[in-house]
Amino acid sequence: MSTRFSRRLFGCAVLALSGLAAMQAAHAEETGPIDARAVWQERSLSACRSGQSHSAPDVCLLRTMKRTGAPPQAIAAARMLVGANMPGYISAWRPLGKVALATVTYPFRANTNESTLLIGSDGAAIDVDEHSVREEDRATPAWQAFTAAHPDAMPFAPAEFVGSTATSDGGQSVLFSTPMITCHACAEDGALLVAYTIDKDGIVLERKLLTIK
Repeated sequence: MSTRFSRRLFGCAVLALSGLAAMQAAHAEETGPIDARAVWQERSLSACRSGQSHSAPDVCLLRTMKRTGAPPQAIAAARMLVGANMPGYISAWRPLGKVALATVTYPFRANTNESTLLIGSDGAAIDVDEHSVREEDRATPAWQAFTAAHPDAMPFAPAEFVGSTATSDGGQSVLFSTPMITCHACAEDGALLVAYTIDKDGIVLERKLLTIK
């Protein structure tokens, strides 16, 4: 596994960007690994959005979650996202063989208010929308050909889960597609097709851009 890719792997509690590593052990000790118990079905956050709560939106979010009986795992996950300056919560959980997909909702963003986390069996979480185009992608013939034809197109999150296939070594390959567009209201110029390789134990090994179609 490359060093660059390994930096995308976060421990069982780290759901967002760097700066949360110190909180890892405390979260695991308090609630255990991230799993389906971290899901919160949103209740009304209108007061948080409008400022009627007279507190910062992230503080209002955590208070609302506690008041509405959110599971401890859900509150802990939201607290870490808030700590990374990405106030949000896990809104859905989808088991997927040896791994799982978690949807994160960011209720206070004007655009792109969802992202997808790929959760390995070890609890490591990868945000598949973060830096959806990487340096190694830009060196591929598929990327170069696409950008020559569509120089202004950009990836538009969230990525869509396409499917999962078994591999010969007992693992699986998980596929995601991210639209490429030139503006928010524009039609798609294409889509990035990316595969994550999972070993037989459910550990995410690598990411690869397959094509742009």
